[in-house]
Amino acid sequence: MNSSEVAAPSKTPWTGFGRLPLLIAAVALAVGVATLAMTWRYRTAHPQAPAAMAVRLALSTTPHAALLMLAAEKDFLRDEGLDVTIVPVSHGKTALDLLARGEVDLATAAEVPFVTAVLDRQPLSILASMLSVSDEMAIVARRDRGIAVPADLLGKRIGVPRGTSAEYFLWALLIRHRLARDGVTLIDLPPGRLADELARGRIDAASTWQPVRQDAESALGAQGISFTAPAAYTVSHVVVGRTDYLHGHAEMSRRFVRALLKAERFNRLHADESLGIVARRLKVDADALRPSWKSLAFRVNLLQSQLVTMEDEADWAVAGRPGASAPTPNFLPHLYLDALLEEQPDRVTVAH
Repeated sequence: MNSSEVAAPSKTPWTGFGRLPLLIAAVALAVGVATLAMTWRYRTAHPQAPAAMAVRLALSTTPHAALLMLAAEKDFLRDEGLDVTIVPVSHGKTALDLLARGEVDLATAAEVPFVTAVLDRQPLSILASMLSVSDEMAIVARRDRGIAVPADLLGKRIGVPRGTSAEYFLWALLIRHRLARDGVTLIDLPPGRLADELARGRIDAASTWQPVRQDAESALGAQGISFTAPAAYTVSHVVVGRTDYLHGHAEMSRRFVRALLKAERFNRLHADESLGIVARRLKVDADALRPSWKSLAFRVNLLQSQLVTMEDEADWAVAGRPGASAPTPNFLPHLYLDALLEEQPDRVTVAH
């Protein structure tokens, strides 16, 4: 070879060491992309359960709270990432007392004790209503006390849990029959004692809801008579929390509403099974509960009509209890609308 000739540079074949790092990087990238794709597909097909949130719930042991009994029984609350500790109570007023003392985070109650709590300046708000019923409550009376028609209640001793929907119903029935509000003597009794006190003759009548109404009617048998007023008053059963708690736990509130909506759907599709679950939890016979069960309208909502009813109840409470605060409060700030508006906005008819 001439000294003037320049040797051509040697070529490194594809399989040589010069290209090997590139090949390794390409393979690693392909494996990484494939792994990410498989992970995404798996998580899409198997979504992870949300992180559990602890909630303490005071639950009234009445059929009115059935949706939450179903939500607990069928794990709808747990599926939404809620670790709920249930504190059973006899009625909503007791539940709200626990809430006011900070012993629970949420409580179930009819709207009347909620109204009286707001009148007493408790900073509470309704998360959702879950039931309405207008023909379940009754005045159960003793015939041997000369009671045959509503007018015969005048001058009688009537047992009632004060500050509850049973007291408001009694007032509505008296008004319907043009009877004076102060024409009866009210005996403040917890729901669990009404049937026994009535059976023993210590009171002449009792104003109550199911299943206490059924217990009272069974205790008196043929000696009992019941007065109803289906169109006089529609009860709503609501979930209540402290206003600051609900606003500070927006995600929990949404999860709770979703669980309620699942329970509502389950009850609609499996009515008999739902009745059996609730009867077992209340420790009552399902067949005995069935007639009143049919009158219960289970629907998660927040309605303008409920707001109007609460204003009427506040007027009633102020008129009957001089110590209550006045004027009638604006209840709109005591409705936490955000969760239901986000999950199912058509269920909110409150003007806001």
